[in-house]
Amino acid sequence: MLKKILDKRNYIILFIIIILIIFIIFNLSTKVKEHMKSFYYFSETITIKIYSAKNMDKTFEEIDNIYKKYNDYYQNASNRDEKELIELLKYGKSLYEKTDGLIDITADKLVTSTMDDKEYNFTSKINELDFNDKSTLNDINIDSIIASYATKKVQNYLKEENLNEYIISEDGNIAAGNYYEKGKYSISIHNSEGKLIDIAYIENESLVTKGNVNTFKPYMVNPKIGKKQEENKMVVVIAKDINEANMIASALYLLDVNEGKEFIKDYNAQALWVENDGKQTMTDKFKQYLK
Repeated sequence: MLKKILDKRNYIILFIIIILIIFIIFNLSTKVKEHMKSFYYFSETITIKIYSAKNMDKTFEEIDNIYKKYNDYYQNASNRDEKELIELLKYGKSLYEKTDGLIDITADKLVTSTMDDKEYNFTSKINELDFNDKSTLNDINIDSIIASYATKKVQNYLKEENLNEYIISEDGNIAAGNYYEKGKYSISIHNSEGKLIDIAYIENESLVTKGNVNTFKPYMVNPKIGKKQEENKMVVVIAKDINEANMIASALYLLDVNEGKEFIKDYNAQALWVENDGKQTMTDKFKQYLK
């Protein structure tokens, strides 16, 4: 009788051990991990972190394909007729109206001349663009919009794959999905000298910074006056959509603070200005992102 009781206990203990092993294996196989990969496109480094229990090899391969396709457009936006490129150029043209000419994709010669410290008498050709006539697509400059545009395509792909916990950093601009734990992603805001200005906390939003560099960038050229303009030392914009955040930040960089405040009223976005004298100004709700 005692032997039967002991045998029964052993079976129970063995059963419990097996259940514990299965539980441990299941937890290990479903545990969320950080998957990180960097790409170099559009003359900048793009780093993506995805939080998932799945293997991300195929996902990163597809992301690389998306960035590579738009990098090809970045290198040569003329003499091509892919549907995706035409959509990109149409989007670029729409920004001209939204920003009252502060973003003009036909300003390539102006941008390159300014970069070489040369004057150029610029006249916009935005109304001459004919997407069915390749000859009108010369002198296109999409440098200031291409990275955020491609990143938005990557976000759309991740959403289709039900991968919602991620953060993408492209040249310091951030596109964030759901946070993988409780809390939000912390984003350091630095000036061009590398000094920490503040830390913003975001989730399912994008943060774009203009002016925190010591090198020339195409967005620094104002097509309306035909030359480089440094109305502000730096501008930071937070919005839901990275394309919208990028557009607003580009416009605000070229506008004075009062003009910028009027411009941003039309959008669900918040901004921080660092003026040339170092003074900081924020929209009313920007502070909610800071601690």
